[in-house]
Amino acid sequence: MRIGNLKLQNAEVKYSFLEYAEGKWMHLTYSIVPEAPEPIADQIRTIEQAELEFFERFSINEDTTILRRFFSSDLISHRDEIDKFKERKSSDFFLSVTEQPTTNSTKLAMIGMCLNNIKPGSKTRDGDLFYFDTTQDVQHLFFGNIVDSEADEYTNSEVQTEKIFSYLTEKLKKFNTTIKESVLRTWLYSPHIDADYNGIVKARKTLFDDINMTEDTHYIASTGIQGGSGNRFARVSMDVYAVIGIDTNTIRYIQAPEYLSPTHLYGVTFERATAAELGKSDFLFISGTASIDSEGEVVHVGDVVKQTERTLENISRLLDSGGFTKDDLASFIVYLRDPADFSFVEETITNYLENLPMVYVKAPVCRPEWLIEIEASAARLIK
Repeated sequence: MRIGNLKLQNAEVKYSFLEYAEGKWMHLTYSIVPEAPEPIADQIRTIEQAELEFFERFSINEDTTILRRFFSSDLISHRDEIDKFKERKSSDFFLSVTEQPTTNSTKLAMIGMCLNNIKPGSKTRDGDLFYFDTTQDVQHLFFGNIVDSEADEYTNSEVQTEKIFSYLTEKLKKFNTTIKESVLRTWLYSPHIDADYNGIVKARKTLFDDINMTEDTHYIASTGIQGGSGNRFARVSMDVYAVIGIDTNTIRYIQAPEYLSPTHLYGVTFERATAAELGKSDFLFISGTASIDSEGEVVHVGDVVKQTERTLENISRLLDSGGFTKDDLASFIVYLRDPADFSFVEETITNYLENLPMVYVKAPVCRPEWLIEIEASAARLIK
């Protein structure tokens, strides 16, 4: 992975290229974080101009863009400008927007992703679903901001989560596939994670039991974290990534039980990480990872620096178990319960891998004792 860092248009741009030859890339991830807060229209223009300059510098075609994920400090007031940004783009993409304020007090930050092997003309939009095919005949599906459309002030997180997964199940039927067969990664957001996580866990486990997703089969890589959807009655929202057309024997469910306990031991149902061969590349999706030990206990309660060190060690062990190295990492998203802790953890994370695309956001984790959580992605060429 070739990584680097640029200062463009009053923003910091970090990037990671998966290259198959010198100057020729297959996969790109990049983060854009403005240096200072601005009125929302100006803030998004700063991000947009930085991206345009970055694309020009590396001759990146807009048609290769598949994902842009915005982190917003106030989604209800920002949504119109984000939608205008999307309308200005010449090629469609998966838009993920979550209310998770950045730790540097800007109104927005963004992570983007590009693929250089998209089959021309295959990008398709169906409401909250965006999908496309690659030249290796793999179909990629992204579902964004799924909420219970009937939610009101009386529906709880368990009921909403059940409806969200039911909706996903029906949408996948149109592709003759299922959650168990095709979904590699989910992101479950709740604006009140401390109160509502148990309901999310219960509904997900009930569904997974019904479709025979257990500790003896497999779960899905996932992050469950505090984040708002912009819908004032939504106690839960979900983003989803699924693939169709790959050899399921190439999907591996990654564990490092000597360092991180299997999740089912403490009553939750997700994979620590999932790896999959997608065409000519091998991808690793590391779930939200925190300072946890082999018994499922929180390690270093109250010490955010020590928790960061243990979290990074756990990520390293998952990389190793999946056959990846630290040099294969493509991105981090760093979730902090207290944004003031950024100044304590930045040096530790930078020393782990400098210039990796990443965003730091305020987002409490599912256990109050966890002060930090990191999710990661990695990629390598299949030899």
